[in-house]
Amino acid sequence: MGNTSTWIAVVDDEEGIRRSLLRLLRSAGLEAHAFVSGKVFLGSLESRQPACVLLDLHMLDMSGFAVIAQLAQIAPELPVVILTGQEVSEKQRNADLAHALAVLQKPVDDQELFAAITSALIKKDKQPLYHSTNPVIAK
Repeated sequence: MGNTSTWIAVVDDEEGIRRSLLRLLRSAGLEAHAFVSGKVFLGSLESRQPACVLLDLHMLDMSGFAVIAQLAQIAPELPVVILTGQEVSEKQRNADLAHALAVLQKPVDDQELFAAITSALIKKDKQPLYHSTNPVIAK
């Protein structure tokens, strides 16, 4: 596995959502990189591993369920935050998404997202990447 550095991976097949998340994360002083598919993201892990993954569940080429199953095998320590526009059953949360640190509904609340990212970074024994005076982010 490649080097771990302090950056956030955004994996979503919808360009508007990727752009919006990148803008939000970067405005908070976070380094973030976007991936158009689960396959592209998984292929990138050999060279560089993120501190946290924001992962859409419903993508065309490879579902988020498949990505998280692969991550559980190849990078079980990598914190994953699921972002989904669809309901997730309790059974799915307990079985298919057991590796996920959080499951957030789209449109995601900024405070919830930053709280999940902070938890992920703490889990990875990382220091916070930012010190913000923005009340949404600083909480």
